[in-house]
Amino acid sequence: MTTEFAERPRFFEGQYLGAEDLQALLRYFSTLLARHHLGSHSWGIASGIELVYQDSPQGTVEAYLTPGLATDGYGRAIVVAEPFPLDAGLFAGQPAGLVNVWIRYDEAAGQGVRPGFEVCGATDAYARVVESFLVEVGERKTIETRQSGVALGDDSYGDAREAPGALLPLQPIAPDGSVPAQRFPGADDPSLWLIPVGRVLWQGGALQQPTPASATQSRLFRRHAGWIGEALHGTGGLLRLRGRWIPRAGGTPVEQLCEADQPTAADLVFCASDPDTPHFREPVWLDADTRARGHLRYYGTRAEWVDAGGTDYLAQGTVTALQRAAPSAVDGVDLRVLLGQPQGTAGPTRLTLGAATPTGTDPCAVGFSYTAGVAIQHDGRVGIGSTDKALALPLTVRALAANGGLVGLEGTGGALAWQVNLGPAKNGLNVTQDDPTLSNLFIEAASGNVGIGTLAPGARLDIQQVPSPQGNAVGNGKWLQMGSSGAPDAGQAWFQYGPQLAPLLVLSDLDDPPRVQFQQVGNGNEAAAQFSSWVGQARSNSPDLALFGGSVGIGTLTPSRTLHVLGNEIHSGGGGAGLSFENRETGAFIANPGNGERWVWYASGGNARLWSNGDKLTVTPAGRMGLGTAAPASTLEVRGAIRLGDNGDYFAVGGVAEMRIVAGQASAGGGSAGTGWSATRTSTGHYTVSFSPAFTATPVVVASLVDSANDDQAGTVRNVGPGGFTLVARDVTPPSEGSFVDNAFHFIAYGPRN
Repeated sequence: MTTEFAERPRFFEGQYLGAEDLQALLRYFSTLLARHHLGSHSWGIASGIELVYQDSPQGTVEAYLTPGLATDGYGRAIVVAEPFPLDAGLFAGQPAGLVNVWIRYDEAAGQGVRPGFEVCGATDAYARVVESFLVEVGERKTIETRQSGVALGDDSYGDAREAPGALLPLQPIAPDGSVPAQRFPGADDPSLWLIPVGRVLWQGGALQQPTPASATQSRLFRRHAGWIGEALHGTGGLLRLRGRWIPRAGGTPVEQLCEADQPTAADLVFCASDPDTPHFREPVWLDADTRARGHLRYYGTRAEWVDAGGTDYLAQGTVTALQRAAPSAVDGVDLRVLLGQPQGTAGPTRLTLGAATPTGTDPCAVGFSYTAGVAIQHDGRVGIGSTDKALALPLTVRALAANGGLVGLEGTGGALAWQVNLGPAKNGLNVTQDDPTLSNLFIEAASGNVGIGTLAPGARLDIQQVPSPQGNAVGNGKWLQMGSSGAPDAGQAWFQYGPQLAPLLVLSDLDDPPRVQFQQVGNGNEAAAQFSSWVGQARSNSPDLALFGGSVGIGTLTPSRTLHVLGNEIHSGGGGAGLSFENRETGAFIANPGNGERWVWYASGGNARLWSNGDKLTVTPAGRMGLGTAAPASTLEVRGAIRLGDNGDYFAVGGVAEMRIVAGQASAGGGSAGTGWSATRTSTGHYTVSFSPAFTATPVVVASLVDSANDDQAGTVRNVGPGGFTLVARDVTPPSEGSFVDNAFHFIAYGPRN
C-alpha cells in the first residue's frame, strides 16, 4: 500500500524541459486546486449563474444565465463570464411544463501548431486547451446521466455520495457528494458532472415568465456550493451568518444600504477581562431565520417550533413559539409563550409542566419519561392535575389525598393557615384551617346547603358551633350583624333566634326610629344623593311603618304619582276597607268631614259607596247608580232635580212612567230616515212611518205639514200603532179641494219604552 498522493516536478540548472515536465507541473497544481475546492467546499454554484428573464422586442420571453462561478464534483471551475442566453431551440422536443436546466464543464483543443513545427509522432499538435461550459436541459433521472462517478484507490463509485462514508461504520451517506481524495480524470478525459441551475417554464413551444409555483420548484432544484469543516473562526471577533443579498429601497443609495448592514458602535463593548480592546457583544450573529432539526439552546426575541414535516402556521399549522415583548402591556418585559389555535387537529395546543426523568445512558440520544402536572391551553385555560382532558373552565384543579385537597394558603412564616378541600367525605367544598377534617365553611354538593361550623348542613344556611347568649331588645344574641355591637345606638341589622325573642330580621336602634334608606347618587354624592327614599318607623315610640322621600311605583319603574300602581287592582280588606282621599284645599286629616274635607270609597251590603259624613253615591251589583238614594231601582236614580246644558240652564223633564220619544222630519218625496225611524211614500199624499225598535204600546203621535203651498193643505194621522203610523196630505181649498198632494211633514211620537 502506498502513501503517495501527488508527484511534484523538481527543476535544476541545465535541465532539459520537455512538454511532459510542464504537464506534470500543471497536473500537480490542478490536482492540488481541485482537492482544495472539494476539501473545504462542496460542489455546486458558488456565485451567480442565476436564471433571469426579460421580454424581447418581439413579445417573447428570453432567459439568461447571469455571470458567476461553479465547481463540479471533479474540482473543475466553471465560469460564466458574461450573460449567457438560453436559446429557445435548446428546449425543442422537451415536454410542456417545467424543464430542468444543467451546466457542465467542457474543454477543447486550441491554437494548433503550423505545419513544419510539429513534433515527430504527433498526429494533432495544439498549444492550448480551451476551457468552457455546456448547458443541457431535460429530466436526467438516473445518477449515471448526471455524473461519471469517482474512483477512490482501486474502488469506483457510480454515485459519489456513497464514497466518503464507504469505509465508516454503518456506511453513512454524504449528501454533498464532494470527494477530495479521488483520482481525478485525466486531461483528455472530460468526465461528466452536471450542476443543477434551475427549472424554466416551457409551454406552447416558447419560454414563459415564471410563476410562484415554478419559481419555487426552480429554487429547490438548484444546487449551491457549501462549506465543509468543523469550526469557523471569526478572526475579527465576529462570525456572521446571513444571506448575501440586501433588498433595494427606492431612493436609498447603495452606499447607505450597505452601511446600514454593517456593525455599529453599539454592537461593541469593553469587557473587564480585556478593557483595552473592543469586543462584539455577541460573537456569533444569525441575521436570518434559523432552522434547527435537533436540540436548540436559544437566546433572542422569538423561537418557533414547526412539525417534523416543516409545516408552519402560514401553511395552516399551529403557532408554537417563545417571544420576548418589550414594552409589555404594563410597560415592562414579557416572555410570551405563543400557543396557536389548532387547525385541523382534535385536541388543544398546550404548555405543560411536570416531572421528567432521563432515560437511557447514551448522551447522544438522551430521552425522558414525563408526567404532566400543569397544563395551559392555547385559550388561556389552566389545569392543575387535570392534564388528561381538554379544559372547559378558566381554572381546573383536580383534588388529591383522603380529604380531596385543592388549595393550601400559608402564612408569612410558611405554616399552613387555610386550606380548601372536598371534605372528609368528599361531598362538597370545604374551607378549613390546619386540620383538613374540620370545617369553617362548607357547601354541600348534593343539596347546595351552606354550613358554618358544620360538615352536614341541614338548611340552605346552617350555622352551628357558634355560641349566642340570650336575646334582648338591642340584639346582643345575634348570629349575623351589621353595625357595632359596642355602640347599639349606631344602628344594627341582625338575625336572631332565641327563647325570648324570635325575629326573622331585626333593624335595631336604641332611641331613634330605625329606617332603611335607598339612594341613587345621580348628580349628587353619597352624603347628599340626587334621589333618595326611606322605609322605616314613622316616628319615635311608634310601631307604624312609613315610606318617605319620593313616589312609590308598584309594577312600574317610572311612577308618575306619589303612589302609582300598574297592574290589576289595589285591594283593601277588613272591617275598615276603603280608599280615603282628602280635599286638596283642606291640608289636614278630618275624621268627620261635614263639608267634604275628606272622601272615602268603600263597599257595604254589596254596594259601592262614596262617603263624606254620609253616603252620597251608591252603585249596586246590578249596575244601578243612585244619587241621594242607597237603593236605586233604575240604572240611574236621582233624588232631586237634574240640570242640563253647558251652564246648567235646563232641567230634565220628569214623568211618572218610563217613556220614549221619537221625532223627525220626512221629505215630500219619501225615503227619509232618522234615529229610530224611517218614512216611505206609498202613493201621492200617502206616507208610512215605521219605528225601530217598536214601542211596547201605541204611542201618542202628533204631525204637521212643512211649508204647504198656499197654506191650503192639511195632514191627517191614521193607523197609529206600536210599530208606526200613516199620514195623508190633502188640498182643502177649491178648485182642487179634497185631492191628495205630496208634502213634507214633522212628527213627534211619545210612548212607553220597549
